Amino acid sequence: MNSLRNTARKVNNALTMSVIDLHDKGYTNDFLPMHNQHFLCLQDSLDFAAEDLNIEVIGQEYDQLTNSYKYIHTIEAINGAKGLLVTDAICTKGFLAA
Repeated sequence: MNSLRNTARKVNNALTMSVIDLHDKGYTNDFLPMHNQHFLCLQDSLDFAAEDLNIEVIGQEYDQLTNSYKYIHTIEAINGAKGLLVTDAICTKGFLAA
């Protein structure tokens, strides 16, 4: 049983620590990419157009659950909401326009 717990603690350690660090810095909301360059804030169900958000890629970590790399984005909305977006692709204005 102890070996199972030790393994569970190591899964996604770097990704988890990055998210926790950003939560500590005030990025507490979660965003989900939607159609037509819109993003949904999951905490309050507000829909934002990409041009109403400041989106920055701040890192990339390996996700051991999906066996793929995830891009970690910070998002600041025009209403002051701050949060995170963790995706397989880069979602900044320059990449969204392409």
